Amino acid sequence: MIPLNNAQEHSSYGYGAETDFYIIVTIPLLVNIFSFLGSLYIFYRTFVRWKNDRRNISLSFRFPFYISITDFVYSSCILMEFTYVTFSKSEFVNNKESVTWPYLFCEIIGLGFTFIVLLNILLVGAISIVTWLRVVREHYLDLGRYDYKVWLPILFVSSIIPLSTVYAHGSRGYSCGTKIGYQIVGFIVLAIILVTLTTIIICYASVMRAIRKIKEVNESITNSHNNLIQINSVERKTFKKILTYILVFILQYVPIMIYNVCGFLKVRHVILDALIPAVISLGGIGNIIQFLYNEGLSANKYTSNYKLESNEQSQKSNNTMSEL
Repeated sequence: MIPLNNAQEHSSYGYGAETDFYIIVTIPLLVNIFSFLGSLYIFYRTFVRWKNDRRNISLSFRFPFYISITDFVYSSCILMEFTYVTFSKSEFVNNKESVTWPYLFCEIIGLGFTFIVLLNILLVGAISIVTWLRVVREHYLDLGRYDYKVWLPILFVSSIIPLSTVYAHGSRGYSCGTKIGYQIVGFIVLAIILVTLTTIIICYASVMRAIRKIKEVNESITNSHNNLIQINSVERKTFKKILTYILVFILQYVPIMIYNVCGFLKVRHVILDALIPAVISLGGIGNIIQFLYNEGLSANKYTSNYKLESNEQSQKSNNTMSEL
């Protein structure tokens, strides 16, 4: 335990020790339980598809699975951390002590949170770039076994940043993460969020323009009624997917940007501290909602994406769009 005079003062920014405790614990726990269960469901669906088909799983299935890995790890850490906090309520309320894990373990957890958040952000950006390459540039990049060419760069960047700022991680009073007053990590995360958001908007806007061009070409070709119907269907589905990708990212990380800006301005409140561990996991909830919308509830019926996937070599453009 860390005495509050060596941590941050809670009473000055909340509603009293006990009320603050319930706010700061309840919101992250509830949201992360849903994110955790959603990630498990995507693991199950991915395993069923791999087991039934015994072939390479398409990008439209692999990418939600990859994102769910980061969501699962993050939610697991949050559940572990706040479960510990829940059992330490009396120490906080009665003794006015911080209730995070012991210092060294808390520092490791803080490093892990920074790593997994950066991994999630960069993975979303990498997915948008790969999609842009396949649809707009028609460049069928060999991603290697287990897509290691996607994973290695983002794993390296996600690792180097927290390891170079070890001193900035530790107890935040209620949780482990970036210590109060250490702004360097906040600046880096803010910059990466802005760059990634700009990247996904530009990439997906280019994807939609490419699909429109294919549609215009088919409209000018006689006897292409069936192709046009298919392209219109792909366009609508792609637009919905792209829109949800962007909206989920905004919902997930714009609050983090606002929180970081408030931190730079030394503005803190218990509601902000409760929402931040929760909004990151909204990405996991958004991922499962989008997955169910695109693939359906049944694990035995492969809808939307896979009905459009066939003969990649002869129909590259259409199949690439179907893998979004």
